[in-house]
Amino acid sequence: MTTATPSSMTAAIAPADSTATEAPNTAAQTKTAPATSVFLSPNNLCGQTLLELVSRGHGILANIRILSEKVPPAFVAAADEANSNGIYGSGSGGGRGATHEGAESSSGGLGFLNLFGSTRSPQSSKDIAVDLDGSISGNLGGEGDTDDVKKYTPFLFDFSYLHNPEEYEANLSASVEANSSDGNLNVANLEREFEVNHKSTMEEYHALFHSIHQYQADLNIFADDLNKGFFIQYTVESLFLDNEGRALICEAVWLYGAILILMERLLPGPIRERLIIAYYRFCNRNNDISQIDLLTKLCKSTNISPPKSTTPACFTKNPSHKYPMDEDKLFHRFPLPVELVRNVIGTLVSDDIYRQSSAFPSIDHRSTRLSRQASMLYVVLFFDPLVLRDEPGKMREIVDKYFHDNWVIHIYAGLTADLSLEWERFPAAKAALDNVLKLENVKRLHIANAKLIGQCMAELRAYLTMGILTDSFVLDNRHDLLNCLRRCNVAVRWRILHRRTSNSVHHGIICATAEKVAPDPKLEGEFAVNDTHVVSLLLLSSQLELQLKDIFQQLLSKKESIWIGCRAKASQMMSDLSKYFKGDQTLARVSRHDGLMKWFESMATEINYLEYEGGDHFTVTGRKIQLCVQALEEVEQYDLVDRDVQVKSFIHEARSLLLQMARAVGINEDICTDI
Repeated sequence: MTTATPSSMTAAIAPADSTATEAPNTAAQTKTAPATSVFLSPNNLCGQTLLELVSRGHGILANIRILSEKVPPAFVAAADEANSNGIYGSGSGGGRGATHEGAESSSGGLGFLNLFGSTRSPQSSKDIAVDLDGSISGNLGGEGDTDDVKKYTPFLFDFSYLHNPEEYEANLSASVEANSSDGNLNVANLEREFEVNHKSTMEEYHALFHSIHQYQADLNIFADDLNKGFFIQYTVESLFLDNEGRALICEAVWLYGAILILMERLLPGPIRERLIIAYYRFCNRNNDISQIDLLTKLCKSTNISPPKSTTPACFTKNPSHKYPMDEDKLFHRFPLPVELVRNVIGTLVSDDIYRQSSAFPSIDHRSTRLSRQASMLYVVLFFDPLVLRDEPGKMREIVDKYFHDNWVIHIYAGLTADLSLEWERFPAAKAALDNVLKLENVKRLHIANAKLIGQCMAELRAYLTMGILTDSFVLDNRHDLLNCLRRCNVAVRWRILHRRTSNSVHHGIICATAEKVAPDPKLEGEFAVNDTHVVSLLLLSSQLELQLKDIFQQLLSKKESIWIGCRAKASQMMSDLSKYFKGDQTLARVSRHDGLMKWFESMATEINYLEYEGGDHFTVTGRKIQLCVQALEEVEQYDLVDRDVQVKSFIHEARSLLLQMARAVGINEDICTDI
């Protein structure tokens, strides 16, 4: 059962968010959005402008991930060499060190989301990883490769180059000769060689940074046009009254924040600075520097290093886990309109913008249903940090609605964040979250989840027994089967995310191991859930999802024939019973009963009048079927019918056929979408 993921086997986890590889749906993709929406119609300029912005935002996010895997090693080496303690430095506590973060982004971006929070070491000599002391290891291959890379580092400058470029150029020749093992190399030859090898790459990164700035500029222009009434019937307020418009504008603002976070996490500041300076030195043949001030403001290093972690959610070796980045300052380099941000926050707090209630209708699954919206709210709040700092009432409302039973969230495409660490520096947010993070509450949530996993695995094994999932069984137990899938997704999503918690105490509770590994979690004592249990639940739930989706698709294609067949059989049974009470049938000797004979004859006629695609709405047809079923239940109370086992068997089978008709017509494509 998927929601949506946050991303993909569900928004919720690997089968539900899958965890976490899935980004929020756009409003245009939301299954409940009509195809002929007025706001999204081709001639609606406001809707098309906003839709184009959102699609660009998703494209930029994908481009960041792709380019984070292609950073040339020379830029990583130059950034590391410029800091005595390496790029990450020796940041402590909340992660504020004197040096920059993140060269491991070149090791494959986010990579595959590690479901169990363990670190991943480099798998080849070309992988880039950052040791806990901040030095780069495994990134440049052998010693010869290191020398080849380091010969380029002297002319890969950061933004300090802009203060006095003449001095840097004058000192360049001496630096190249000192770093080169070949005395015949000179600056001109090295720069020409570097330009030939990396020109297209530098142009790609420059285009990426320019597209990020252009996205926020266009988003600000769109908001300004709304305020000025350029879209005639739409203002900021009226836009939030439209279902599609509300979802799209919230997503557009979230995308800008997600872009900044992903850029900071995967393309660290020291590398960004050197990429931009290298572009203007090697690729800017027209000497066009009109954009350089904007790009330097956007890409300037934040000087934030990741905190050292004692849990497997290690920030320096696990680029799929986020750490505090001083986002309020990063987001305010190019801010968005305050009124727009406030409206987006209010909408995310109060509304279900993606209308996922059909996927997770139970109130117990509310936090899973709203998980994508919760991750959006987490990002958007950094545009208005006063809420995080000074509005305890609003933060308590947010935590009670979205984070009352979870504190590790999925941001985008595998990137997760631990709110206990992210909100530690915000007084109002920290106070609101403290109730969730009490040890007794963490233990209670862990035990409840362990019990739910055990219950789900027992149900899955029962449903997946050979021969159980027939068409009639699925029709009769549709709601129980879908609820089982929902519980599986809720259980596995919570477990996968919270095994990545940064708090060592919480990690010890959630990742506790039992002395003896059992096929299912023990529902007493330690309540330990190990990797095997999580993988088994993923596999079993995905197997049930696959089989159910296949069965429902088959039922969709033949539900009209099911309806006609069941109607014909039920009608024939009523006709047979009517003839039976004439007294001349050979079923058994029975005295003639004109009342029952006419009643069953009229019931046969009534059933024949039930139309699959008649003028009545399906709910009216369903009501007629319900009345027929009630009438058959009442006729069983007659003494003559109640004493005849054959008649009762006929009536019971006819009722079952009528119920199958109602259940078959109730199947629609939304069920397959929800699974």
